[in-house]
Amino acid sequence: MNRPHLFVLGISLAYAVCVHAQSGEDERLVRGRASYLPASTYALLQKVERFCSTADKSAREPFAKALKAWHGRHAELLAENASVRDELLAEAAAPGAPAGLKATLDDVLNVQVVRQIDADYKKMVPPDSSRGWAGKAFVCGANAGLIDQGNFDLSRIDPAVAAYLEKRLQARRSGTAVP
Repeated sequence: MNRPHLFVLGISLAYAVCVHAQSGEDERLVRGRASYLPASTYALLQKVERFCSTADKSAREPFAKALKAWHGRHAELLAENASVRDELLAEAAAPGAPAGLKATLDDVLNVQVVRQIDADYKKMVPPDSSRGWAGKAFVCGANAGLIDQGNFDLSRIDPAVAAYLEKRLQARRSGTAVP
């Protein structure tokens, strides 16, 4: 079962072109990934949860519990992720923004990320896994285990994005300017 690292690699290059930031290239890439990675990971896990909701209780409940714990660990990061995304969209819509930036950013956020979520979902929930209760139970149990082990935690998927969002959260908490 592939891990979501490919998700990061697939979209990151597109952000090198479309993210408009004030610091160096690495910071732009991290900021770009910070605009979508937590929310897209959550969307992917929610999609798997919808699949698991059709399984029996013994498969459904562990996945729901694992997802709830994941969300608890990532709630602040998800909120900060939304702030970064809103900032980038505002910058792209600003009068002085480079031509095509808004369209590129919209394409990345609304087309490429969605496409990647669908591709990752197919890796996590193979098409033949819905043919019986045992297949569903296995898929849901395996994915719940991966979530419980932290394989979908932002600090493991992309430590740079996790650190960037934590730095922003710390700045907000201390009342200093958000980077």
